[in-house]
Amino acid sequence: MIRLKKILYPTDFGESAVDALRYAVMLAGEYEAELIMMNVVSLFSEESQSPEMRLTGMEKSAGGFTDKLHQDAHERIDRTIEDHKHQDLKMRKLVVRGFSPYQEIIRVIGEENIDLVVMGTYGRGGVTHFIFGSTAEQVVRLANCPVLTVRHHAPHLKEFKKIKNILLPTDFSDYSKKALPYALSFAGKYGATLHVLHVFEQRIHPAFYIMDKATPFDLDNSLRDRALDALDEFVYQDLKDRISFKCEVTSGKPFVEIINYARRNEIDLIVTATHGLTGLEYMIIGSTTERVVRKAPCPVLSIKDPEHEFVRL
Repeated sequence: MIRLKKILYPTDFGESAVDALRYAVMLAGEYEAELIMMNVVSLFSEESQSPEMRLTGMEKSAGGFTDKLHQDAHERIDRTIEDHKHQDLKMRKLVVRGFSPYQEIIRVIGEENIDLVVMGTYGRGGVTHFIFGSTAEQVVRLANCPVLTVRHHAPHLKEFKKIKNILLPTDFSDYSKKALPYALSFAGKYGATLHVLHVFEQRIHPAFYIMDKATPFDLDNSLRDRALDALDEFVYQDLKDRISFKCEVTSGKPFVEIINYARRNEIDLIVTATHGLTGLEYMIIGSTTERVVRKAPCPVLSIKDPEHEFVRL
């Protein structure tokens, strides 16, 4: 069973941060952890979705504007803590100044020995994402602790509900099994069903389409059964007699299949391992986890592979 002593909640006071706060508060209560509410005051951040927290260009004094942002951040976090005082949570605020929000968050993770980060993400795509990146994705890539990312949902978001279905994608490797203790812990806490999914990446030669062989399962009729047996063996010793679980095998592009499965099965949380790729390696290979973080219909808990080894999901 995992233990969470310190949870870091970085916020820019935008809509996705508000959604993420619900999870941060819930987990801090469930695990009796200290919740550190953090804001990075940065004049150059492109990530803040709160207009009053960004530089307008009309201020005569950058220093004075920064001071105002600093004061506003303190006041906002104070109000948030006041709103949750009835929940008997141990909460602390941390307002820092820095050039880059993600760098300050990574620094605090190390200095405070954070066990879990809970933060919002805006799910950028296309040119905007290529140019600016994402603070949340940078933290997922570089943090040495698990990171729970929460995308901002549509305005019709219903009242927050408890976690009922958890999805654990796996490629059978020891690396991907590092995420299992977290999936087990959350499933046990909330009585949730754990869905364990393996995706065969679809690489069918064009000639096979003429023969109506569109998936790996068409080429080998026993492949699905063998994969399900391997999947069951992979997790059974850890899951038997502990929680309700089910195994599934599919084929296609891994991040697409993970997202589609989450939508079809009303998944409330995806728990997945990530390799923390950086630099040229990241630009060439990319990351299944970060694509899931960007597009998933539910929060994603990313567990860092400490050895930074690349294994295709």
